[in-house]
Amino acid sequence: MIDRLRKIIEVNNYTPSIFADEIGVQRSSISHILSERNKPSLELVQKLLTRFRDLNPEWLLFGIGKMTKDNKVLTSSTELNFEKDVNLIPSDKIPKVEIENIIKSHSSNSEIEKIMIFYTDKTFEIFNPK
Repeated sequence: MIDRLRKIIEVNNYTPSIFADEIGVQRSSISHILSERNKPSLELVQKLLTRFRDLNPEWLLFGIGKMTKDNKVLTSSTELNFEKDVNLIPSDKIPKVEIENIIKSHSSNSEIEKIMIFYTDKTFEIFNPK
């Protein structure tokens, strides 16, 4: 199971500290688990399955099947708290940039690293094309 926790951390590009914060456990708990000093607790598994709703519990516990349910990309169900109608910079001070200029200045050698989609229900998905 420790290898599968490492895989979840890797797939989401988390550090162990960020992973601990993401699922709501102490950072030392994750450190002790990854160093194989301690075994994952039921509480940790519950928090992990609550935070990552698409995570396949059979894969997590037993290594059976695929990492995610229905072959989905693993995403955090973290609620995002965006304040609406907050203008940090007045819109008249933001320069207008034409989309063609952005496309022309983009290097053709670049590759997409990550795509994030934000939904109106305050959840998001992260796609890593690698």
